[in-house]
Amino acid sequence: MSPFKPLAPSKALSHISHPVAIITANDGKKLNGMTAAWVTQISIDPPILCTSISPLRHTWDMVKDAEYFGVCILSKDQEKESNFFGSRSGKKLDKFKAMGIEPFMAAHDIPLLPGSVAAFVCRKTHRVEQGDHWALFGEVVEAWKGPEVQPLNYFRSKYRTW
Repeated sequence: MSPFKPLAPSKALSHISHPVAIITANDGKKLNGMTAAWVTQISIDPPILCTSISPLRHTWDMVKDAEYFGVCILSKDQEKESNFFGSRSGKKLDKFKAMGIEPFMAAHDIPLLPGSVAAFVCRKTHRVEQGDHWALFGEVVEAWKGPEVQPLNYFRSKYRTW
């Protein structure tokens, strides 16, 4: 007898553990960020990250033609930031200001969230449309280490820390 039970593919995907991140952007007029539950390392040499963004998100409008974007891996203490950045549109709202966050301005004027476990500035290498999202690939051009705390993860549709 198989140890597996049938499950709809969309439900089965919730069984993949993901780091919770905020993808950040600066279009020269304003700063923005959005919560992403899918960020992964693609390559070590050169260091390349990939994230997935819906074209319905305002952040996609900001990063799709931008040269650089940021990736902030959230700490276990940043659920509030994750919820806020993931539930509000930055089209008319300055999320950083609304949350009282003074971003760290890294290379290429990319905003990064203080308190993140790690943060990266990425130079976009390419983007690929897949299903209802776009995969955005970026070579890490600058990296920062945050506090020595546990990362925030997402597993089975809930926040987790390990």
